[in-house]
Amino acid sequence: MDSKKGDKELKIADQQGYVPLSMQIPIGSADVKEMIAQKLYADKTSYITKLFKTNGIYYFFTRPRRFGKSLLLDTIDQIAKGNKELFKDCAIYRDKSYKWEKYPVIWLNFSELVSKERDLLEKELQYKLLEIANKYGVNELKAPSLSTKLGELINILGRLQEDYESTPIILIDEYDSPLISCEKEQYEAVLSVLSSFFKVLKARQKDCKLIFVTGVTKFHLSGLTSGANSANDISFHEDYAEILGYTEEDIDNLFLSKETIVKLILERLNRKKNQEEKYTFTQLKQALKDYYNGYCFTADKMVSVYNPDSILRFFYAKDFENSWFNSGSPTILLQQMKQNIDRFNIDWDKGSFPIDKMRFKLVHPSLHEMPLLPLMYQTGYLTMDLDPSHVEDKNNLAYYLKFPNQEVKSSLKLILSDFIVHSQQESGKICSVSILESLRKESWIPFLNVIRSSCLAKAGYRFLDKTERSFQGALYSFLNSAFHTTYNTWASAEIDSGIGRTDIVMEDQYNDQSTVYVFELKVDKPPSYALEQIHSKDYSIQYDLCYKKVLIGLKYDPVKLNITEAAIEVHQYDEKYTFKVMPRKNFAVNSVGYFQEIESKRMEV
Repeated sequence: MDSKKGDKELKIADQQGYVPLSMQIPIGSADVKEMIAQKLYADKTSYITKLFKTNGIYYFFTRPRRFGKSLLLDTIDQIAKGNKELFKDCAIYRDKSYKWEKYPVIWLNFSELVSKERDLLEKELQYKLLEIANKYGVNELKAPSLSTKLGELINILGRLQEDYESTPIILIDEYDSPLISCEKEQYEAVLSVLSSFFKVLKARQKDCKLIFVTGVTKFHLSGLTSGANSANDISFHEDYAEILGYTEEDIDNLFLSKETIVKLILERLNRKKNQEEKYTFTQLKQALKDYYNGYCFTADKMVSVYNPDSILRFFYAKDFENSWFNSGSPTILLQQMKQNIDRFNIDWDKGSFPIDKMRFKLVHPSLHEMPLLPLMYQTGYLTMDLDPSHVEDKNNLAYYLKFPNQEVKSSLKLILSDFIVHSQQESGKICSVSILESLRKESWIPFLNVIRSSCLAKAGYRFLDKTERSFQGALYSFLNSAFHTTYNTWASAEIDSGIGRTDIVMEDQYNDQSTVYVFELKVDKPPSYALEQIHSKDYSIQYDLCYKKVLIGLKYDPVKLNITEAAIEVHQYDEKYTFKVMPRKNFAVNSVGYFQEIESKRMEV
């Protein structure tokens, strides 16, 4: 590269905030021509050569969303067309044994199917088959049904002239998309249509060069008859572990070798960091690995790949972002969280998650019967963990799963937090009456037990960690929702007050009298310490004109992820409008897990 030209291009790009022309990023592209033209195509043609050396094989292959499945099928399609020169820099071009025969292709992307009613879905598929027939000069498919039309098209393509081989190739992309996206009451109708389609594929596989079906999940296979069940599943096979995704070598050759763009990225990243801490080239390379590498799709080979979509988005944005969450988070997992968030009550901070091999490999007939860990694996949130330290499994009966990288782990925590906040809000609404009744009657033990059982215990590992902030977030979501369901009540967090910020403040306008509750939360410190902080920093002074102030200090146990002690102090005006401080009350959890009052002390004022 001409360094002067590169520096000039870098300066212009940096000023105007765009990617230099030397590296246009085709984000989301499934066009192998475009990827090759932009010199961003990772050569996977040696795997395709292996597929083409077989005949009549029905392949099934799963990978998470945004992992390049459609690009793989487009590559197969271009090779089937005999487009040899397109691949002049690829392994298949150098393979002297490959003959470059032309094959007719039936390529259907099931994610494009929009109909969910049986008749409309059949007509939509029939129309797509006719479109394919038209490309080969056939104007009409005379067979009466979807399954017979598919068989007719296979027959027609097997008799083509114009140098085509007599065995067509069938490519099905995102086979499970119609089933994942349909409503529960539509499922059986959609399944019935697809079952008849896949029966034909199974029956006619010997008349085809190859059949290649891709998807995200395996759980629908048992519902698609023996046609899909008996496919040759290469998803977990060590020979195809790197058929998708960028390898370490790909990252070096396709991205980090481009000096101009790397220089621009380093300048952008370092502009965001402090003067003492700067990214070097080596640190950038390691950060890319931490964020986007780590996907392992076999238990038999120590290999991992980078998420290709995340890598492309990084080099486009020139920054580390959780782009996979926004672009690749599967609908199926979101549906599960919405329907049953308690399924996800697992300590996700653990490094590794063991699962019995038999349970992992089972094909479950429905999403609801599928164990969580295999579901997380198939949707890309977990991957194989081949760390040799798993010596406790002496009989080799378990697989170990882990988060592939930092992007996925933080994405999962983010999405779980959103769902848990909603769950906390719903719990708060349910408990609103009992909460307000307890507070107004100063029935502190029932109030504390509700917080302990209905708020924090339900949040658990899904939401809470060892930090005060997570404790505050769970409690605030719960109380805020409870108070918003009642007239003249409100709750706020992080209120500027005195010489600091109050963790949580609630106000209740009841019987024309205002009561304010000031919460201070502490991790592994006694609740009396929290009350002292409220006083020393004047957190409650702005509420001195209220009829009543209730100061509540809570101790949070970072191991048990719940409150274990509390101190409550009531300040209020009496009938003579004299402000009084009532004796402080202290509470602690007893041996059976409920709060009880312990020795009380009066606050010195």
